[in-house]
Amino acid sequence: MSAEKKRFLNGFLEKGFTFHPFKGYSLFFSVSTVKFSKNFSFRSFQTIIFCLLLISVISSCEDTFEPFEENEKFFFTMYGYLDASADTQWVRISPVRGTFDAPPEIPDMEVNLDNLSDGSSVLMNHKLVQFGNQFNAINVWTEKKVQSGINYRVRALNPNGSESQVVVTIPDSFPTPKILTEAIPGRPVKYFLLIDEVERLADVQSRWHFRLSTPFWEEERFHTFSLRELVGEVETVPNSYRVELTPDKEQEIIMENSLVLSIPGGQIEFLENQLFIASAGPEWNNDIASIEDLVYNLPDGFSNVEDGLGYMVGIYSRNIPFRTCLNEARQLVGCPEVDPFY
Repeated sequence: MSAEKKRFLNGFLEKGFTFHPFKGYSLFFSVSTVKFSKNFSFRSFQTIIFCLLLISVISSCEDTFEPFEENEKFFFTMYGYLDASADTQWVRISPVRGTFDAPPEIPDMEVNLDNLSDGSSVLMNHKLVQFGNQFNAINVWTEKKVQSGINYRVRALNPNGSESQVVVTIPDSFPTPKILTEAIPGRPVKYFLLIDEVERLADVQSRWHFRLSTPFWEEERFHTFSLRELVGEVETVPNSYRVELTPDKEQEIIMENSLVLSIPGGQIEFLENQLFIASAGPEWNNDIASIEDLVYNLPDGFSNVEDGLGYMVGIYSRNIPFRTCLNEARQLVGCPEVDPFY
């Protein structure tokens, strides 16, 4: 099976699928909070699409990855990022395996997070994650905070003493981005996200929280649009960026792809829109479209893991509401940050 098909299948197995409704946007379908469901739901639609595509891919695949059958070079796969703004660090780590069908158990491995500045180290916890499509993954996590400007090493060790490791640098903080509302009489209102003092812009996402409902059931969902490909640099100000936000178009796309509106009495209620912005350390590669790709859809041949596979980076992130804020002098400022709603 080709590397492209392996990556494609991995993406479906781990997260469902990525939908590209129009150029420049990626719509990631995430886990929903179900309050009550009896009839056909959007998750059911995802499952059908997943099964059809999975069958078409597997029909041309073998049961195992031949290159890994006698693997003595790569010991662990390591994907994800360390975020200085997060209370909990989590990454996806597992032994390199020869099949998609990993056993539903936590492997015998030890993962450490090392601070290369002061020499401290913490043993990370393991958690088995079982997806609805019966695919198993291992999330490794710790509540240890990471600090800007520090190099950290993630090390995974198996009982035989074989080890994979990766070193990442946590970037410095940056000012809270601002949202400019441009209201010109006679023209549609425009919105712009303004980002300053970011050397390496890793990601910009528009995240939506909304509720689906019919007379028979109600369900909350989250969708993310990746906007990084739409970001433009401000030529007159180094390390500054601007991207036009189109909330009405995003809502329209969500509604067009929601089967609930085809059900009598079906409704969509948009609850909140947040913007996620992330800078990255020097290991960031601009060929990576989004930090989501670090877990689900890396380009072929990408890896910065020593004696392993995968890619990890250090980031600093900010999460802001979709709102324009002014100070007492009526100057544009960044709105106070908010907790992510998922």
